[in-house]
Amino acid sequence: MTTATPRRSRRNAPPIDDDRNHTELPPAVVAVIEAIEVDIIRGHLLPSVWLIEDHLMEDYDAKRHVVRAALSELGRLGVVVKQPHRGARVRRFEAESLARLHHFRNILHVSAVDAFPLPVAPDRLDRLRLAAAEHAEAVDSGDLIRIHRANMVFHRRFYGLCDNPYISESIRLHDWISFPARAYGMSDETSLRVAKEEHHAMVEAVAAQDRALLRDLACRHTVNARNLYEQKFLLKGDRVR
Repeated sequence: MTTATPRRSRRNAPPIDDDRNHTELPPAVVAVIEAIEVDIIRGHLLPSVWLIEDHLMEDYDAKRHVVRAALSELGRLGVVVKQPHRGARVRRFEAESLARLHHFRNILHVSAVDAFPLPVAPDRLDRLRLAAAEHAEAVDSGDLIRIHRANMVFHRRFYGLCDNPYISESIRLHDWISFPARAYGMSDETSLRVAKEEHHAMVEAVAAQDRALLRDLACRHTVNARNLYEQKFLLKGDRVR
């Protein structure tokens, strides 16, 4: 297992009031979760790799109960898969499971957009613009955990406009389940530029009350990360069609 440097600092991180994950966990547990997330984003922890407690304790300078709590939280979110008597490993998607996941996410995203109460209240539109700006600043900073959190906040605010907690909570859940497939785009300069542009376009489409464009953008927004995952981790004959 590649040794990774723990990243415990969250200096200048954007507000994460819309993303409730991790906020009630002890700081030491959050630090290990964030270090694992960053190592997935950097490609240091690849799909299906086993997360050995002893190695994580050494890599992240953490006690065993802290590592176990971090793995438990990531298992709850679907980022890692825990197997009885064997441990935990980073979730891996095969071609079929990746296709099914993106199909369902698109259904959720379009359902949310169709429920948006256009026009959106000015204060909510302002908060959405702020989330897009914070994500853009995070991208410019190069801080991977900040980029990850800011991206999640933007999605919470954007899809939260539907005012249907069942849809928005399902989207939040599947954002986390899909994290191991989306993560590799967060360190890719082209993917980050595309994400910034699409966030801006999504905000402007809300302002323009253009529901058809919003549907298109919601589906398009998942494509780049999906393509990267296919290129990196699926065999040539196993690509999603």
